[in-house]
Amino acid sequence: MVQARLLFAIALHARGEAMEAACMMQSAVELAIELKMNLRNFAAVNGGGSPILEESLRRTWWELYVMDGYMAALHKQPSFRSNTVPSDVLLPCEEAVYASAGCLPPPHSLEQFDMRLFADEDLQFSSFAYRIEAARILARVLSVSGTHNEDQVQVVDNALAGWMHNLPQSKTDVVNVYNMVDEMLFQGHMIIHCATIYLHLPRSDLLNTLPVTANIVCAERGRHMTPASTQHSHSVKATNASKELSNLAAVRVPVQKHTPFFVCGLVLGAIVQLSACSANAGTEQHRDRVTLIIGLLKSLSRNWAISGHVLQQVKKVASEVLRTSTLASPDVSQHKNGTEYDSGISMKNSSENTSWLAMLNMVENQEFHGLMHVEPIYPGSV
Repeated sequence: MVQARLLFAIALHARGEAMEAACMMQSAVELAIELKMNLRNFAAVNGGGSPILEESLRRTWWELYVMDGYMAALHKQPSFRSNTVPSDVLLPCEEAVYASAGCLPPPHSLEQFDMRLFADEDLQFSSFAYRIEAARILARVLSVSGTHNEDQVQVVDNALAGWMHNLPQSKTDVVNVYNMVDEMLFQGHMIIHCATIYLHLPRSDLLNTLPVTANIVCAERGRHMTPASTQHSHSVKATNASKELSNLAAVRVPVQKHTPFFVCGLVLGAIVQLSACSANAGTEQHRDRVTLIIGLLKSLSRNWAISGHVLQQVKKVASEVLRTSTLASPDVSQHKNGTEYDSGISMKNSSENTSWLAMLNMVENQEFHGLMHVEPIYPGSV
């Protein structure tokens, strides 16, 4: 029943039925916790002595954990239920090994994974394990969503950067040696880049140009902005993360292999790129990335209804931004100390080129509102 509810929740989300998907996910999580699937011995007790079935039960819990985190981020929750209970479930093996239904290697523990960088023994962990770690870091991002304490934010930012730097050599690229995309690793990268945007976009100056009258959930103004001394750094990191999401979109693989949750990452990437584009004269590189994202959303819409829902709204916003931006200077980059920077990470306080943001107020699509729910962080607001 847990597996069935989990799959149904994913299907509902892919259809664009956000609230129904969230309710079904909550039902799946509560049932899993009631059954004690979050504990290590559950798989051994209920696996009937079959290593394959035990692995399936472990994977069910961890898939539930990752999906629960996805849903929490989309609905702007500070936590998610499966992250509030202790879990010592052993980690999944590689996808190919599990699919072969052959002899499975002894599973590693979460403790072994956390200590892998300091251990004498060089243990090999699956891509699924790194995806789980990405979801755990996302949980930490959500937990600081309401704070303006830069020290707390920096600690989480260190974890985001550390995930990338600590990948083993064999997992530095989402395309493996057989020219196949590692979907688990692909999703891990996607989660990290989305989490980076969730962490930095609300604290950046990418939202400074919002019209005061824009009554949208992602653009609510406060009396005091985040200190200007830190806004630029947050903008750079959010912009870079959006670039990395567009790079994932450029990976040539049949779109049917992508999770429907990739749609959410694409929308986040597009919004950051359009925010950067609307703030200054540079358009070419942002246009290319947004064009790519729109194209992939179009392809994904053949399989996932949610992609078709958000595609029209992204196109409408992009049309307004890019039409306005073409009236400005064609210069596409700025240089500072001899280093090329993406245009759009140094913002101007002008509302003339941000009328597209006000358009989001007219968007009635429930899923798009959920994806766009990123509020700026103001000192003294918590």
